[in-house]
Amino acid sequence: MSYVGSRDARSYSRTSYRTPTASASRRRRSRLARAALIVFLVAAIAGAGWYAVGALAALGHGAAAGSTSSSAPQSTPKSAWRAGEVPALYQRDPAWAQTGYAGDAFGESGCGPTCLAMAYVALTGRTDLSPADAGALSERLGCATADGTAWAFMTDGAAELGLVAEEIPADEASVRRALVAGRPVICSVGPGDFTTTGHFIVLAGVNERGRLVIRDPNSPERTAETWDFDTVLGQCRNLWAYSAA
Repeated sequence: MSYVGSRDARSYSRTSYRTPTASASRRRRSRLARAALIVFLVAAIAGAGWYAVGALAALGHGAAAGSTSSSAPQSTPKSAWRAGEVPALYQRDPAWAQTGYAGDAFGESGCGPTCLAMAYVALTGRTDLSPADAGALSERLGCATADGTAWAFMTDGAAELGLVAEEIPADEASVRRALVAGRPVICSVGPGDFTTTGHFIVLAGVNERGRLVIRDPNSPERTAETWDFDTVLGQCRNLWAYSAA
């Protein structure tokens, strides 16, 4: 019995419908396989595109993060200045780095006044002398030169501030005695770990392992380290130990 209706319906009557030949089945499977392959390739290409976009975005983010420059050093805030503690003050602190000093910017040549300001704070606990103020004092005393800060400032400037400066030899026993007694030591160093020309640093104390604690006014990184006595004293050209008058 055949289906009634249109001619097309009649062609698919139960008696007239024939099972597809093997050749037709192979052609159908081939078309289906090609269609599946095309779908797979399109999906793969689209996925690769999204992966590439994501990878480029990640690279761009990494490059931006890597290009961020480090900020200028921040000194110990005045609110934390205490007698008996040598603050970490930096000549390149934005608060005074652009102040004029010795014919240059304070951030370039202000290591001497910065060191004396640290010694002053440690011995008095007062907050009335910034590194820039110490630089102005050096200028007034004629100790700011084209080469930086004259050694005379370490004694004359100290006297103006009510401090006593004593030159001491560059040997471990002398430096250790001064530091144990609570007397900060300013050290003029030559070329080596701290400078290629000349520089001032503060020897602030001795830690529990017997190593020097320093304050380098030009380097938070070196300030964060502890140092062997021989390494530092081998680079010293002169030292002054300070006490309150």
